[in-house]
Amino acid sequence: MKVLVVGGTGPTGPHVLDGLLRRGDEVTIFHRGTHEPAGLPDVEHLHGDPHFRASIDDAIGARTFDVVVAMYGRLKHLAPALAGRCDQFVAIGGVPVYQGFFPDPGQSPLPVPVTEEHPVVVDGAGGAELAFSRRLADAETAVFAHHPRATVLRFPTLFGPNNARPAEWSVIKRVRDRRPFLILPDGGHQIHTRCAAANAAAFVLAALDAPEAAAGQVYNAGEATSWSFRDWATTITRLLGHDLELVSVPRAIAIEATTSLLPLAGTTATHVVVSTEKARRELGYTPAVDPLDAMAELVAWYDDHPDFDPAASPSFTDRFDYTTEDALLHHYRAATRQLAKVVEQNAAPPIHSMPHPQRPGEVDHRGR
Repeated sequence: MKVLVVGGTGPTGPHVLDGLLRRGDEVTIFHRGTHEPAGLPDVEHLHGDPHFRASIDDAIGARTFDVVVAMYGRLKHLAPALAGRCDQFVAIGGVPVYQGFFPDPGQSPLPVPVTEEHPVVVDGAGGAELAFSRRLADAETAVFAHHPRATVLRFPTLFGPNNARPAEWSVIKRVRDRRPFLILPDGGHQIHTRCAAANAAAFVLAALDAPEAAAGQVYNAGEATSWSFRDWATTITRLLGHDLELVSVPRAIAIEATTSLLPLAGTTATHVVVSTEKARRELGYTPAVDPLDAMAELVAWYDDHPDFDPAASPSFTDRFDYTTEDALLHHYRAATRQLAKVVEQNAAPPIHSMPHPQRPGEVDHRGR
């Protein structure tokens, strides 16, 4: 089949390209040409900006394809530009489309887990976050308007080499810098579904392999097991063979850690756990890799790239301001000790919940 992949050079794209080539497909990728990582499969490249209709038309011309996989750019322009010019259209959307992903009184709260039946944002008037969600919802509407048998895959937070936001670098660099601790907002107990890039690609390939089942459908993508932020950081430090103290600080105080470490600057729901049962049932999706193995490979990738430059990832915002971190932890612990002295409290004794009478028919010393 003739397949057009829009994007294809990020963390997921190379895995999709490899899967298509293994099937014997004729693959073309369309992207801006500003990012072509080493080891990218040898396929035809079309260069242009998938964010703008005129650039899309100029790059693709009158070409037709059997399949289009839109992984990058603006779907509201790609969908109409390719209408009637492909048999199968698979689009990548995102989990922020759901109501409650960004908490708001006017939105339905996000359930745990969230299925594809949960409503998407229809009113983006509540601020920049909801406007972003509404744009994602509008993009999905455009896809189905121009490709009624299309498939939309809603991706969560991804991890893998060449990621636009290499979140794991916050942990890895602190280990390399021999930092004694990492501040975790609210203890790092927030749970967000993540997905290894190779497994995100497996969702795409599963949809391509089941075109009838996938036609007109929306599917969540993600790992079956979700790490808390604390588990995620612990996993990385363990893979690095380093003992890094994970320090809990309330997010109202740990402002930099909250806004640089948590997804989308800590503006999301506390827990974002998506169900992937529908894709497993209808598409026969199975993971390509174990997520722990994928994380180990990612950690090894950083070892193979000692010259990694986070400045090449403008979405990465961690400043690694260790002076501020040290000061924050010092004053937080001092304030905690002072508060314990100022407010007199009586510790409740540990009490076993079951009665312990000394003789048959009698109550114990607590009257139970």
